[in-house]
Amino acid sequence: MAVNKDGSSLGLGVGMQVLVLVDPASDPSTGERVSGVIVAPGRQRAAAFISVWTEQLTTWIVEFDEPFTAPDGSGPHESAEVRETYLVAAPFTDEKADLPV
Repeated sequence: MAVNKDGSSLGLGVGMQVLVLVDPASDPSTGERVSGVIVAPGRQRAAAFISVWTEQLTTWIVEFDEPFTAPDGSGPHESAEVRETYLVAAPFTDEKADLPV
């Protein structure tokens, strides 16, 4: 999850570019990631909007930038419902910096 400098949550939302941790058992800071975009709240996120307080895990529907084959061999997947704990906001890049001068 994206965080402010003080450690508070920025939150995730529809339209946000994210990196998805491929293997939840791996170290989140060094594990393999795939990129994608959040396209909708997951079923558990929708339930959270109805309830004032919930202990349910938040999930998001992520559409991958390229079809993704999971470590278990399933796929290729174009999208998946992913727990928020496996998502990290993708770093911002200036597209102009990538253009030749």
